[in-house]
Amino acid sequence: MLFARSARLILSALTVCASLAAPATAEENRAYFSFGGDKRLPDCTAASVQSAVAGSVARARNDYYGGRTILGIEEIREVAYRVNGVSPLARRYCSGKANLSDGSYQSVHYLVEEHAGFVGISWNVEACLAPLDKWRVYGAHCSTARPH
Repeated sequence: MLFARSARLILSALTVCASLAAPATAEENRAYFSFGGDKRLPDCTAASVQSAVAGSVARARNDYYGGRTILGIEEIREVAYRVNGVSPLARRYCSGKANLSDGSYQSVHYLVEEHAGFVGISWNVEACLAPLDKWRVYGAHCSTARPH
């Protein structure tokens, strides 16, 4: 019984290690790792990033954004890409116009961060709808989602 449990644990660990050692591709939906010098973060316009931005806003308290959700993002542009500065982690700063569920358009600023996903694997997004950040969770005028 103990042998079987140990074998399963070792097999699980080897599977995780093998998946991390696999050669990375530039596909949009892969886990991004920077150990081999490959592309470190997806582009601002990637569908997975736009989905993560919309999800970030959708997960906010219902009264925070007045129940609004993001239907789409237009006029997307990369504002800055920082790597090996104060922090060795890559950060991509983006902005665009969010089409909201109430029919309005608002400025959206978002930051794609390396190794910020679940247990430090992959990337994560922090998004802020500039004029609607009424409690200044992201600082004045979404300053934490913008380059310094």
